[in-house]
Amino acid sequence: RKMSKSLGNGIDPLEVIDRYGADALRYTLVSGMAVGTDVILDPADLDASFAPGRNFANKLWNIGRFLLGHLGPDTPKLADVAQANLTLADRWILARAEATVVEVTGQYGKFRLNDGAAAVYHFLWSDLADWYLEQIKPRLYGTQPGGETAKAVAAHVLDLGLRLLHPVMPFITETLWQRLPHSPADDSISVQQWPVPGDARADAQALAEFGAIQEVIGAIRALRAEYAVAPGQRVNLTLADASPVVQRAIAGEEETVRRLAKVDTLQLGAAPAGASGTVVLDDGTVVIVPLGDLVDIGKECARLGGEATKLEGLVRSQEAKLANPQFVDRAPPAVVAKEREKAAAWAAQAIALREQCRALGCR
Repeated sequence: RKMSKSLGNGIDPLEVIDRYGADALRYTLVSGMAVGTDVILDPADLDASFAPGRNFANKLWNIGRFLLGHLGPDTPKLADVAQANLTLADRWILARAEATVVEVTGQYGKFRLNDGAAAVYHFLWSDLADWYLEQIKPRLYGTQPGGETAKAVAAHVLDLGLRLLHPVMPFITETLWQRLPHSPADDSISVQQWPVPGDARADAQALAEFGAIQEVIGAIRALRAEYAVAPGQRVNLTLADASPVVQRAIAGEEETVRRLAKVDTLQLGAAPAGASGTVVLDDGTVVIVPLGDLVDIGKECARLGGEATKLEGLVRSQEAKLANPQFVDRAPPAVVAKEREKAAAWAAQAIALREQCRALGCR
């Protein structure tokens, strides 16, 4: 229902600001402003209502705190870094920054503030924090060469991200920007030039190759979760029918895959013998993780078979219900459609579990 003074269901913005901060309030409202929809807020549960802004503000602060702890007045500017010194990950994050500048500027220009905010959110949280900062940690800590280059790139893309986000979250972006190396003294982010295409560097090859690394790591993580492999357990990896893009990416970033996906041995070639989990990527590359030393095959077969049998029973029960004319004729069409969707979803899950059983060689 709409907020109304007579209904007493309004939300005092000052209370929200006091609890979560003005930036959290602003981001939550802007991110929920999709065209043709209402912003859904629950006055009885402010924590849930303003979680998007609160969580993003906390994440952004942690990103800044971590990175600023490694930067200083001697951090070089990106303009002083030779292109030849950039790694694939460096080129990728710069290409993602370039694409984000174009995307956010276009969305703000069309007054689609929520889409612009979502693009910055994805860049800062997923691209920068989840991938780039994790990839460059050995360089930041000095266990791998190229630390100064990594710092220059990270400082540059964080600066761009803060400027793109400033219209939505002005306070935290101002605070972090003031602490960046090379920020003009006694100046404000609010009067800096808006990012434009060319402030970073477009690089289609880097996007494709590091994107392949992300897909491989994502597939390994999915298999680890699917077969309940212990988080600290290292796995072996085989890539069969690897595409040229995957081969080039692995040649340059094998250490990244080993570290981020906890891989022990990595090889390109045919699938090894024995039970294994597999994922086929969009380009045809087959990601294979042997499971013989990781899980108890007998117990895993029993677990998967039991879950599949349970789902198949639910499907049979649901199909009998849908075959009953009294239910189909009397129930609203929307209810019948929802029940059909349930049956289809359960059937798909059962099929997937049976496929896992076959991959393990279960009888």
